[in-house]
Amino acid sequence: MTVGGRPRAAAPAQGDPARFFDAAQEAFRRAAARTEVREHDLAVGEQRIRLRFAGTALERLLLPALAHVRADPVGTAALTVSLFDSASTGEPMPPPAWGPGDYGAKGEIVGFNGDRFRTVFQPGVDILSMYDAVRGAGFYWVASGSVVPWWESSFPLRTMLHWWTAPTSLQLVHAGSVGLRGRGVLVAGNSGAGKSTTALACLEAGFEYAGDDYVIVDVEAATVHSIYSTAKLEPANLERFPALAPVVANRDRLADQKAMVFLHDHRPGSLVRSLDLCAIVVPRVACARASHIEPASPAAALRVLAPTTSFHLPGYGREVMSKLTKLVRALPCYRLDAGADFDDLAATMARVIAR
Repeated sequence: MTVGGRPRAAAPAQGDPARFFDAAQEAFRRAAARTEVREHDLAVGEQRIRLRFAGTALERLLLPALAHVRADPVGTAALTVSLFDSASTGEPMPPPAWGPGDYGAKGEIVGFNGDRFRTVFQPGVDILSMYDAVRGAGFYWVASGSVVPWWESSFPLRTMLHWWTAPTSLQLVHAGSVGLRGRGVLVAGNSGAGKSTTALACLEAGFEYAGDDYVIVDVEAATVHSIYSTAKLEPANLERFPALAPVVANRDRLADQKAMVFLHDHRPGSLVRSLDLCAIVVPRVACARASHIEPASPAAALRVLAPTTSFHLPGYGREVMSKLTKLVRALPCYRLDAGADFDDLAATMARVIAR
């Protein structure tokens, strides 16, 4: 798990998360000394997150999706994440303090995931993330920015945010959210169900936009906070959004990637940091022009919202289920048959918000 650089001191003791975390943080400090530290504060509701990049390689890849929630620096952040890669900084990561048989589900490292420390290294993606809940600090390492998968640029630090919010009323949720005049709807759905299409149809109709793939929800306050400004679409669906097609960031790679638009650069006036939730809508693509909406049970909404959220996020499954159960019980839930007429689809969503 090291790339280049001179030999380092012996690896931390096998199975010692605290020593490995400290060794990784020291590696970041050496990487930063070779390049420069570039700090960015992000605002999520009343909380602040501080990102500390060693150099610019990962900053260029990960910051565009987060640019709309950047904020003025504060004295103390609730979460501080140090990020570096070895290729551009010349600094290797210390050797892993675990064996080849210790890689578990979703890349979780056996013995390195408990009440204090959380650790994921997923072979094939090759991004190492580790979080110390006591210090409110994490690090993010990859051998080279060139191996960061395209989807990571659309929702960077997804795993870290999940760990950080676990003991709080906040929850990273696989859903979108749009609204009008500060009142919002959570749009939940499996891949291909019409979640992004519904959110982007509303965006094009002038709605306020908090996200179409992942948002952070405060389940106590029934409030949604935007974290990513990325809009993602299947390439075949681009023709239905002619205003977005010219500003796709990865137009030359659509053969094997979804189309990505960083709305902070192209629709900053539509982005909002927070919305007060008034409903949960579960869409499905309908074979009709007009859209139809009807009430759904909390259990029906939970059956969509919980599995899609938990599937990609390592650990804290019980906490996720508890929070989302509270959310669906607090808000009216609806099943939406999303029709092909986007004006009618947006009008249907507006009626839900008006209720």
